Amino acid sequence: MVLRMRALLGIVGAAMFSSCATTSLPFAPSPPAAAASIPAEPVREPAGYREVRALGARIGLPDAELFCPQQYEAPADGVVPLYLHFQGGAKAAAENFSRMHCPGVLIASTLSGRSGAFAAPYRDRAAFAALLAAGEHELTTHWGRPIHFGSIVITFWSAGYGAVRELLKDEEWRARIVGLVSADSIYASVVAASVRAPNLDDIDGFVRFAQAAARGDKVLVLAFGQYQTEYASTKETATLLCASVAAQLQPSCTHTERGLRIANEAHVGGFHCYEFGEATAGIHVDLLYFVPEMVRRHLHRASR
Repeated sequence: MVLRMRALLGIVGAAMFSSCATTSLPFAPSPPAAAASIPAEPVREPAGYREVRALGARIGLPDAELFCPQQYEAPADGVVPLYLHFQGGAKAAAENFSRMHCPGVLIASTLSGRSGAFAAPYRDRAAFAALLAAGEHELTTHWGRPIHFGSIVITFWSAGYGAVRELLKDEEWRARIVGLVSADSIYASVVAASVRAPNLDDIDGFVRFAQAAARGDKVLVLAFGQYQTEYASTKETATLLCASVAAQLQPSCTHTERGLRIANEAHVGGFHCYEFGEATAGIHVDLLYFVPEMVRRHLHRASR
């Protein structure tokens, strides 16, 4: 009996469908809504690179290494764009630089340790002047004609901000730097044990640079994760820097080229900030390899 009822209902249903199909309707029926497709999560690249691309001359400098790409030739006027990188090693810095696709040369710091180790040499402004002069001398010898550095872009990771903080204190160096790229860097002491906020004295140079970037005079690109530290973390300093230019982080949920999910981002003029939702040491390392993409996104024109 149940089977006969089911068969009957099936016949009725078929008849109703047939009737509807042959009856003229006063409106065009809407097609069924397509099921929302969820994009596949991209494959996440491990830290580091499988392929060696950094081919060229490597020349020792004071506490640094100069890298001149094999295919790069200095322009006729002898003015060469300079990229500097602090923290992470000269090899990683050269591989990052080769993936930026920018004209110029790289000076990679060979210093290591905590932020104080990077800051100490550059508390004397003559040290940075000497580094630039040594690089220009080596390139003059390399190409057999006078070479001078033009625009300066500095990328830095982890404790490397210590050197940048010192350079920003000097008016001449601050004027020559057209762009900064911070890969999970910029830490600070806190106001007090009971006031967990970055001490402005530790990051006032970055605040000024952020505001110049927001006006369109410079470029500052930040990327940070959620890893907490006993001192003010990169998330806490980035929050302060965003506030200094009225930048509001908005949900993103896009991915980097290497497959890292970007949780939030903010853009005001030449100020750009990317937040990642992970609170692991792994994301800290991964963001070192986000540097080339940040440069290509925001600094190609500024560094020419």
